[in-house]
Amino acid sequence: MKDRIVRLLWGTLGRLVWACCPCLRITCLRAFGGKVGTGCKIASSVEITVPWHITMGDNCHIAEHVILYSLGSITLGNNVRIDTRAHLCAGSHDMRDTMFPLTRPPISIGDDSFIGIDAYIGPNVSLGKGTCVHPRASVYKSYGDDIELQGNPARPMS
Repeated sequence: MKDRIVRLLWGTLGRLVWACCPCLRITCLRAFGGKVGTGCKIASSVEITVPWHITMGDNCHIAEHVILYSLGSITLGNNVRIDTRAHLCAGSHDMRDTMFPLTRPPISIGDDSFIGIDAYIGPNVSLGKGTCVHPRASVYKSYGDDIELQGNPARPMS
């Protein structure tokens, strides 16, 4: 019940503050339980489903129309850039069960990483430090450090 009340407050009061007071976005996110480092910038059109599941390092920049579907935890390292219309999806359903129960697998993006325009990061994906996801790529599995990914499904560039 508490979770529902807080989600209702985030969906009404939180979104109003988010849209009307750009200088209070980070404060608003923190007030609803998000952990945000210093120097972060978040565009007004960013959609965050559950703010208390968001953890951001320092100097993260999230561009316009990004979706952080944070049913599970989404962790961003320091200096992460997420470009326009990217979608990080930390929620799914168990397709093996006929009741299709909700699952909340985490997403983790390492320090100094870049997620390109309209890229998709699926549930239970962990990307290492220095990862570059090219525009429109769809990442469905985890990768280590210093890798460039492109395509659907995303594959390392040779």
